[in-house]
Amino acid sequence: MTKKIFTSLTIFFPFYNDEGTVEIQIKNAFEIGKKLTDDLEVIALHGGLSSDNTWNKIIEVKKKYPELKIVDKRENKEGYAVIKHGFSSSTKDYVFYTDGDYQYHLEEDLEPLAKKMIENGADVANGYKRRRSDNIIRIFLGKGYSYFSKYVFEIPIKDTDCDFRIIKKSFLDKIELKCVNASILPEMIKKLQIQGAKFVEMPVSHYARIYGKSNYSATSLLLEKLVGDVKLYLYMRNLKVIEDKLRVIRFGLVGLLSLIIQLFVFNFLILNFSINPTISAFLSDQIPIFMSFYINSVFTFKFYNLGLNIETLKKFVKYYLIVITSTFIQALVVLIGTLIFGSSLVVANIFLVMGLIAAFLWNYLVQSRLVWKKMK
Repeated sequence: MTKKIFTSLTIFFPFYNDEGTVEIQIKNAFEIGKKLTDDLEVIALHGGLSSDNTWNKIIEVKKKYPELKIVDKRENKEGYAVIKHGFSSSTKDYVFYTDGDYQYHLEEDLEPLAKKMIENGADVANGYKRRRSDNIIRIFLGKGYSYFSKYVFEIPIKDTDCDFRIIKKSFLDKIELKCVNASILPEMIKKLQIQGAKFVEMPVSHYARIYGKSNYSATSLLLEKLVGDVKLYLYMRNLKVIEDKLRVIRFGLVGLLSLIIQLFVFNFLILNFSINPTISAFLSDQIPIFMSFYINSVFTFKFYNLGLNIETLKKFVKYYLIVITSTFIQALVVLIGTLIFGSSLVVANIFLVMGLIAAFLWNYLVQSRLVWKKMK
């Protein structure tokens, strides 16, 4: 038997005024989904009080697919933010969702996206539109917003608004989505990025509607996004301040642990093997360097995708050079201090502490920018 791509998979669609596309989306979800996994869950999320017959169509299609799971949010007042209920209702290891209007085709792009995700060891696989099949105003405003959101939130993907994505459920469980409007998309991507999710992208096709029209006008959607994004930016900025403070504390704790281990190894080498103190100092520094590299990656900077590959080796080389440089900075501070104020034990210790602080700041600031900046 051919091994399936996913251990288990949820596919869900938010349906709102989508009577004409309910059946084809659900049909494709079951047909394509069963090629990808032996443990499939398909969810029809009714995302508002539709003006057409969407709800009854979902009930009708369930008769053909009894295993279809229905989430009824006809009372929804949060617009596209209703997708949060799709995520919370999903129970499988991987979650795929796309719009219910059939502008993205599962039968064409879902399997290639799934393969790309697994091949790259990604936590989030996102499509980006090859060509947008909308009117010129929507294309222009959509393109402008894409650049705006990417710049403001430093989002790691090309097309925030391309709702054709697969996300590991374990990462969805780490975040809480607060937005009550279309700004939920940059919020979700940014929070997944903060959690250390690795992203992968591929182009997907985008087609003209075969039924109905958009629930938003181009300008009303842009206005909702801009107002929502301002609120989101202020909220995320506060989160970032808190996270930065916590990160410095975590970095300091790792540094303290490294110092304790270094002191232990230093004395162990001298007392048990009579190794020269200078050589012992160098040797005792190597174990904490390797250890702190790994702990900082996971504990401090939440870089969960560390593996034995070229990218990790590059990061470690940068890390090692930064740490070695910090040792020289510390020694330089002590040297300058003792040359100016004398080499008494008190002066030496005062400048040793100052050197440790300077080395700590150097390590944190440079590592966070050169080693751990791109958490993808």
